[in-house]
Amino acid sequence: MAWLSGDGWCSDDCWRAGPQLQLCGIFAGTPGFHSYARQACRSVVFLDDASTDRSWDIAQVALQDFTCPVIAHAGIINSGNILRQWQLGLEQMDTDLAWIAEADDRATPSLLASLVARFEGDSKAILAFCDSSAIGAQGEATAANSQAYYAAHGDNGLAQDGVFDAAKFAERFLCPRNLLVSASATLWRRSVLIAALARLKPEMPEWLCAGDWRTYVEACEPGGMVHFVAAPLNEHRRHSASVTGSTPRSRHFAEVVAMHFTLRRRFGPQPERDAAMRRHLVELRQAWALMPQLDGAGP
Repeated sequence: MAWLSGDGWCSDDCWRAGPQLQLCGIFAGTPGFHSYARQACRSVVFLDDASTDRSWDIAQVALQDFTCPVIAHAGIINSGNILRQWQLGLEQMDTDLAWIAEADDRATPSLLASLVARFEGDSKAILAFCDSSAIGAQGEATAANSQAYYAAHGDNGLAQDGVFDAAKFAERFLCPRNLLVSASATLWRRSVLIAALARLKPEMPEWLCAGDWRTYVEACEPGGMVHFVAAPLNEHRRHSASVTGSTPRSRHFAEVVAMHFTLRRRFGPQPERDAAMRRHLVELRQAWALMPQLDGAGP
């Protein structure tokens, strides 16, 4: 994984975000990150989490394209936790904004420019994200956007651009499911993400699949504004080799249950919301062919 602290834009088929990116840092995965940010970067911090797919070797070649200072580190033992990697990378950056660009995903040329613009007019913005299309393991298109998923429980609030109070966003769009489907679709105010991860440090080992979801909820707690761009500017790759795809469904389900308990503690009991969480667990058990619910499981 690589953290890129940049103040420029990309050319060719890359992201053209313009000079407003002077305060934006980029966290990307290998091996494709260099094709997106090799121009005008102020600094590059590259973190390889003991990968086994030649990412480090490929990155060493890619990093030679940069004329700015480069810091590269290869982990000896895989951390097993993406939140720890997020935290470590953020500590190496000095930019106001941070973009986590996952290695598996792709973005349109206008993604960063569109999201950065949301911060320029709102000092209270904590994060901005866009819709995501879906692609398969070989890059084949599988869904044009995430609108069907967003609206599956009857809420069409993400059918168009929007600005939301952070606490209300969490209650509406992060419960009972995580509707922020891809970290790559999100641009953060770096200080907000750093603070959220610091508060979550004691429980980081508990989260293998739902760590991103837990982080979004934590980041929304102090308040602020969340911006949404309805255009699908991100391409989210879904495949069996990803962390989510390779994790046993029973473990993933257990983390969803844990998130529901976290959400109920955060928002308090509410019959309609509690019923929605129970329905979501039933849907997951059916979709993942899991055992029926045990007494007392779920909120």
